[in-house]
Amino acid sequence: MPSPGDVAAGKGSPDLNGMEEIVAVTPDPTSKTHNDLRALGEALMRISRILHEHSRKLEVAVEGTYAGQSGDPRIQLLNDSLRISRTADLELGRLNQAAQRLILALQEQLAQAPQTPPPSASRPLSPAPTGSFEREREALNTSIHNLQRQRNELETLYEIARVLNSTLEFDKVLRMVMDEVIDVVKAERGFLVLVNPATNELEFTIARDKEKRTIDESAFQYKNSRSTYKISHSTVARVVRTRESVLTHDALLDKALKEQESIMANSIRSIMCVPLVVRNNCIGAVYVDSRINANLFSDKHRDLLLTFCHQAAIAIDNARLFADLNQALRRVEEDKQYMDNIFASIANGVITTDPSGIITKFNDAAGIILQINPLSAVGKDYREIFRALPQVGLIEILQNTHVQHQHGTIVPDTVECEIPGRAGRVSLTLYVSSLRDTQDVPIGMALVIDDRTELKRAEAKAKEIRRIFGRYVHPNVVQQLIDNPNALNLGGETKEISVISADIRSFTRLSEGMPSREVMNLLNTYFEIMVKEIWDEEGTLTGFWGDALMAIFNAPLRQEDHALRAVRAAWKMRMAVLKHQRSQPQDSLISFGIGVNTGEAMVGNIGSKERLQNYTAIGDVVNVASRLQSNASDNNILLNHSTFTRVRQLVRVTKLPPLQVKNKVEPLDVWCLTGWNESQQLA
Repeated sequence: MPSPGDVAAGKGSPDLNGMEEIVAVTPDPTSKTHNDLRALGEALMRISRILHEHSRKLEVAVEGTYAGQSGDPRIQLLNDSLRISRTADLELGRLNQAAQRLILALQEQLAQAPQTPPPSASRPLSPAPTGSFEREREALNTSIHNLQRQRNELETLYEIARVLNSTLEFDKVLRMVMDEVIDVVKAERGFLVLVNPATNELEFTIARDKEKRTIDESAFQYKNSRSTYKISHSTVARVVRTRESVLTHDALLDKALKEQESIMANSIRSIMCVPLVVRNNCIGAVYVDSRINANLFSDKHRDLLLTFCHQAAIAIDNARLFADLNQALRRVEEDKQYMDNIFASIANGVITTDPSGIITKFNDAAGIILQINPLSAVGKDYREIFRALPQVGLIEILQNTHVQHQHGTIVPDTVECEIPGRAGRVSLTLYVSSLRDTQDVPIGMALVIDDRTELKRAEAKAKEIRRIFGRYVHPNVVQQLIDNPNALNLGGETKEISVISADIRSFTRLSEGMPSREVMNLLNTYFEIMVKEIWDEEGTLTGFWGDALMAIFNAPLRQEDHALRAVRAAWKMRMAVLKHQRSQPQDSLISFGIGVNTGEAMVGNIGSKERLQNYTAIGDVVNVASRLQSNASDNNILLNHSTFTRVRQLVRVTKLPPLQVKNKVEPLDVWCLTGWNESQQLA
């Protein structure tokens, strides 16, 4: 059974080129003409048999095999071929009859003619009667010309179908369609519009000229002082809407078109516009014209273009579907790449299997957490891969996945264990779920591993920081230490600090005349006042010794202005205590001394590792601060030289005589803080 392509190809089509040679004989010798006509008749019979056989195959295809697909444009193309074949077969029959009549006429002339000797040079031959012969030959040539035209149309349609089906690239198909259209109908130029499936609006797609060059849409526009017109836009829109072709021999004389200003302004003569219909859906139109020749297009051109456009519509629709498919595939590929990127960037370990337990996905995070190479795991059974990590319990968890799914609850498993290749114990939270399709059929399992090791360690570190510093520094400082634990060196470090040392004067005498509970309450009241001011400057309390306290600055967190912070805190302590005393009975008033010093010290945890530790500082800078406060008169603040030089532009001081203190060979340069410059007034 022939396929539509084989039938449309016209395999076995007769060669009509020799027929012109047979007809184009010199009708001088009557006998030669008789022989030529006999040969012509035989050739016509051979051609007729071939065409008859071709028509029979087409009938079997169109009216039998593909009878139920009459709406398919390709079957319509075969139907057109069948019609042309039948017409050609009929024309051949007429030609054969005309040839037979000519042969009979010549035979009668030969029978009636007298037998005469061959003509001599001195006696010219009398011409044979040729009037009826010439008429018959002219009719025969006309029929042969029609046959050749019909054959050429078949070959053209076949070649167009072959060319258009040679590619699915949308832009290339559009160029080929327009080039073939212009070549078939001998137009000057043309363009193609398509209906946008999304907006249902006509969109200019491509324009070409007879030189097979792409031309711009502007070539089909006419501008005047008022507006811009699209040439024959209304004509194209009407063709798409009605699905009826338009043909005009001279647009300047056509009453339906000459009123269109764009056509008149551009002197367009011949116009032809045909719809593109596929599967009973008009997807656009093809427009061709000529600004030079009138009567360029005929009804035969229109019929040929209609047949062509049926095939072109299929090619365009297929190319559009192919382009949409490619775009969809690109989106799928992009989505897959996007998901792969997300999958690879997830901090949690993700492992998936198929229904048989073969690992299909194993991201890098899972490899790092479990210390397993993902490439060696994919494609293998999970039991084989996880057999080396029994302490994690992954095999048991995955084996129970379907049971958990049936119960409708998925409880995460928390595991703390050691994994070879990782330092210390790790803390993992495991989430496993059964993967199901839309019919609730299992298609695999998914395991998500949340590595909480660092979080657990950070929580332990934060707990340790709060335990050590929660009593000594402001909560804001504690939070900064938790947020940046690397800034803390509990093992001890040498750094420059500023130290405040404060002591209540005559505390021994005061405690002798007061009950112990009242003494405790009194100390706590004053210490609370002073600690508040120290914390306001983000200082660190390092300890209380009876009636004395010590605070340091620039540890544990770095403070560029630690000397200024220490001096401000000392002054605020003094002012807060004095303010409190103004509301107290005169017999309960106390005095105090404060010393501030700046220098290097060793800071860190000191004490029993398993029992009690204090974060404090040791060094000469601490000893000197203590000597300063012990030499301060009631309610005064003494600054050592190293501190004073850093705040001298901001404070008001009184220079004191050199101070000789215990364990120091050279006396100290000391200043008594009396206030602040106007720009630094604190209280």
